[in-house]
Amino acid sequence: MSNNQTTQIFNHAQTWSQRVLNADEIYAQIEDALQTAGKSLPQTPRRPDIRLILDNDTGQELNFLNPGDHSKQQPEIIPATGNEKSVMVMLKGNTLAEQNANAETLVKRFNLLEKGLTKDFIQALGTESTNDLVDEAYGPAPFSDQADKLVPLDWENQDGSTTVISATKDKLCAYGARAATPENVFRSEIALFIKGTGTTAECVESTAMCIAVSTDWKSGKQTTRPIVPSIAREFYGAHYDTMPCIAMTPTGEVQSIDLKNGEIIYLAPKSIEGLNATTSSPHPPILPRQ
Repeated sequence: MSNNQTTQIFNHAQTWSQRVLNADEIYAQIEDALQTAGKSLPQTPRRPDIRLILDNDTGQELNFLNPGDHSKQQPEIIPATGNEKSVMVMLKGNTLAEQNANAETLVKRFNLLEKGLTKDFIQALGTESTNDLVDEAYGPAPFSDQADKLVPLDWENQDGSTTVISATKDKLCAYGARAATPENVFRSEIALFIKGTGTTAECVESTAMCIAVSTDWKSGKQTTRPIVPSIAREFYGAHYDTMPCIAMTPTGEVQSIDLKNGEIIYLAPKSIEGLNATTSSPHPPILPRQ
């Protein structure tokens, strides 16, 4: 589908693959409704990732390419002196436990707790010895400031289990998790109904999508990004079930906002003048499924 193609109401000639809802437009409806009601969207804590922080104590400037290639083939240059001479390492792994285990493997394999950032570790980045452990590495950064952000974490997963991560800090090496960051995110449930021969219309299940909202610290501009529920359950853990939830039509019309604090905001339905009654019909406000 072309990026500049206008999203249209369903008709008999369209398929699901041709129907794309705009998350910015969905969030604009939510903002308007919340502002009218004098409410704000409750934030949901997001699970942090594990970070491995290594200080350069070699006495030499070190440089390398970020295995994640976020620097687009520009080398990461780590000074030998000054306050900012450490590297931030992000670990692979779908869960906190997997990421923490990978950090511990690297620490033991390269004796990082004692040596900090070394030439051996730098040379191993992007090779088979670290590819299954390291997601990306970048710098420079101030070691003490970054290490102090690591805290003991007691994270409740979506399945009800708990992951406990301890913060390990030494003079040249630290690893662990930051505190969970509150994030503006909501789960959207599409109220799509299917009616059988002479039957009551039933609402389709498993049509949810999470939408996270970020605000640029400099410009203040807000952007949205969709997150599929299977991934969101890892990001938000047990908080997935308590994040705000909206119900909307397949055409992107928000019908209700469940703030998950006992308050539900209902939106007035849009005018359906001009719509084909055979392909679209109004429904009373739908509650998001629990």
